[in-house]
Amino acid sequence: MFEFLFHLSDVALFFIISGTAIFISIVAIFLVRHVIPLRLRLQDNAVLGNVCNLVSLIYGVLAGLTALYLINNLSYTSDAVQREANSVANIYRDAAWLNEPTQSIMNTELKKYLNQTINVEWPLMKDGKDVPHDGDLIINNIADQLHAYSKIDPSELLIQRDMLEEIKSLYNARQARISMSNSELSAEIWEVILIGTFLTLGINFLFGMNFYLHIFTVISAALMAASMIFLLLTLDRPFQGEFVIEPDALKSVLVLMHENEIAHAPAPVPAPVKP
Repeated sequence: MFEFLFHLSDVALFFIISGTAIFISIVAIFLVRHVIPLRLRLQDNAVLGNVCNLVSLIYGVLAGLTALYLINNLSYTSDAVQREANSVANIYRDAAWLNEPTQSIMNTELKKYLNQTINVEWPLMKDGKDVPHDGDLIINNIADQLHAYSKIDPSELLIQRDMLEEIKSLYNARQARISMSNSELSAEIWEVILIGTFLTLGINFLFGMNFYLHIFTVISAALMAASMIFLLLTLDRPFQGEFVIEPDALKSVLVLMHENEIAHAPAPVPAPVKP
């Protein structure tokens, strides 16, 4: 329903949420002042204050724990991407010990995997779409090449064993990344958070106090609640929004492979000099 919010810039998203909360709060103050006389509201300020403290405490704990959960998810996702890049780099380095044509085939498959992940999967994750299984097939091809490699000496056997472990690590990191790309807060949690937001703000509308002080108090509460909603939205999906996890670690591995190929490329044969 609110999918469009994740495609807005963070600045626009913040102003939309805070502007809406402040506008509703100001309108609500004028309505309450015309419906409930100031004299009646002044009599119940103490009771309203106690209820407001209780609701605000519960709301603050809930919102804080939710934000902590999302921050941990973000950290876990970033770590999964880094582990994925490390596994690709380790497989590439170990492949240098293999004989041809297996070495070239492995390097080609690794570059194909990186390009698939960076250029195809990342845009899909940013749009909230499902990731295809092409990357899994590439990993399977790499494993098949390694299984078919004919062992020559014990050192190559150790290299093969290490590479198989890295392939497993690559697959696990990939699955963790894809799983987190589909991760988001459930509708039930958002319902509870929004109810807590409305209650926290709604109680502030009923206080009896100086009009301008009341306006300032309610705007402050609305801005704080809007900031919390904004924070949860920006943290909710690790690969959607403006400040998201980028494939920088994977791009660095691709650059490393390209530079290594240039460094080990055979020198051009000079043309014979004509007499």
